[in-house]
Amino acid sequence: MPPLMQNTNTTTKQSERIRVLLFSNSSLKGGLEGGMEMHLKLLARHLNREQFEVFGICKDADPVRKFAKSFSQECDHFAALPTGYQLSSLSKLVKQIRDWRIQVMHMHNGAYLGQNFVLLAARLAGVRSVYVTEHLPPENTIPVVKRAVRDTFTRLIDGVVCVSEKNYHSRSQFLYTPAARTFVVNNGIDMDDFKPIPKQQLAQIRHQQNIPDDAQILGTAVRFEPEKGLTYLIDAMPSIHAACPRAHLLLVGDGSLRGALEQQANSLGVRDYVHFAGFQADPRPYLGLLDLFVLPVPFGSASIALLEAMAMGIPSIISFGGKGEAVVPGESGYWAEPHSSASIAQHVTQIFQDPKLQRSLSEGAYRRIQEHFSAQQAAQKLGAIYRDGLHNHGQRMGSVASITAHNL
Repeated sequence: MPPLMQNTNTTTKQSERIRVLLFSNSSLKGGLEGGMEMHLKLLARHLNREQFEVFGICKDADPVRKFAKSFSQECDHFAALPTGYQLSSLSKLVKQIRDWRIQVMHMHNGAYLGQNFVLLAARLAGVRSVYVTEHLPPENTIPVVKRAVRDTFTRLIDGVVCVSEKNYHSRSQFLYTPAARTFVVNNGIDMDDFKPIPKQQLAQIRHQQNIPDDAQILGTAVRFEPEKGLTYLIDAMPSIHAACPRAHLLLVGDGSLRGALEQQANSLGVRDYVHFAGFQADPRPYLGLLDLFVLPVPFGSASIALLEAMAMGIPSIISFGGKGEAVVPGESGYWAEPHSSASIAQHVTQIFQDPKLQRSLSEGAYRRIQEHFSAQQAAQKLGAIYRDGLHNHGQRMGSVASITAHNL
């Protein structure tokens, strides 16, 4: 794919701005974007253009093309490049970074793969400050050799950025995570994107999905993959429907488990109350139908879909609760136990049977996102990290130069 390039007019001279590269190693299985891709686009959108010139790079691969197009529209300059381990790929990456005269690079990775390769390219190209956000930190103990390699990588970069407190603790449990060079910056969303959905559009979706007008609707928006815990959510439906006969489940998304989940709903006798909306490029109108958002992921943190639902005033249940998470039990939703359909059913029933509680949680959900999880706040905090990193780098280089001159 030829490099996509885009320039944005700004009122500040180029030479006065910090040149920041946002790098994604996302492979986008099935071409479906997730939270990491949304985070990258929002960060590119909200970095202050009076202080930063924003560059973007992602893989040159068929599943990534749609994301590449939308990501490029948020950047001042953009390129899609091969990121394999061949010498030719390294050479192209180094040349692009050097031609752009990048000062700060922030790598965003779903997992660890490819980080060493990209770090090498950045250093060969003369990038002064390199940060990494590993959106899916390890969940279990890592073999000694692999841990040694990853710990060495951490020592060679300028900082680790974690998207939540939970992300930080998960990473530090299994990897070297230096406190002085590790930053927690909550994932955020653009509150301006969440206007009320027109009633006519909501009615149309309800009709398309064959959902009764008086239904109490719980639902989620997530990829249909094994790690997302959707089997526990469907397993909870018989108990939920027995206690709340108007309860219906709306599943927005797609993936390898689609057929298995439909078969599960059939075998449990709840298929009439479980609705599969398929993948939606813009899930917000579907979220607008929900009375309750449920994210049954056993292990995770700072889900963008969760933040979007809460920004629409939807109380939420998650199964990866912990310090710093968006959901505060009793204020904006509840924490269910991981891998537990019974725990999910208990909390859903509790909320659906108490309208006053549901209204209170709805107000708390919106307030929580507005105050602590906006993309604007995330961009401001990351921008400060980039500036401080360059300043500290300059001080270190100045100290080295001073010592060298004295010795001479």
